[in-house]
Amino acid sequence: MSPLPPVPLDVAGLVVRRLRVQLATVTDPAAELVQVSTETGRGHDGGPTSLPWLLVAEDGHRWDWPAVQRTVIRLTCWHRDTHTAKRLAGIALGLLCAPQPAGALLRGEPVSAPIGGIDPYTAAPLATVSLTAYARTPFGP
Repeated sequence: MSPLPPVPLDVAGLVVRRLRVQLATVTDPAAELVQVSTETGRGHDGGPTSLPWLLVAEDGHRWDWPAVQRTVIRLTCWHRDTHTAKRLAGIALGLLCAPQPAGALLRGEPVSAPIGGIDPYTAAPLATVSLTAYARTPFGP
């Protein structure tokens, strides 16, 4: 055991970085030019500044001391139509739930399938999906 204490990670930040890398390799047109962020940007009525946009938010966090953090992640995808928003949300969910390469983000487990809707503030089509992300907690700074 390390003499340094375990340090909690920003799991939403890990998910953003992982999705940016993985979505850049996806050839599906729904994923083309997608922006991945932990905020919605500064667009009209507080919405995304461009489409497609994938928002990563943390809805709950538990730390199984000292080794593993378990975080409920909500992905919200704004796109040109609801069908494409659901498609991109599903692609992101699949990428995060597939076996992960070595690293801090261990795995993801789906909580809900993509659900389509309309943003009540911007009237843009969107979809949302949830998963539980598991991350390895490092020791020390």
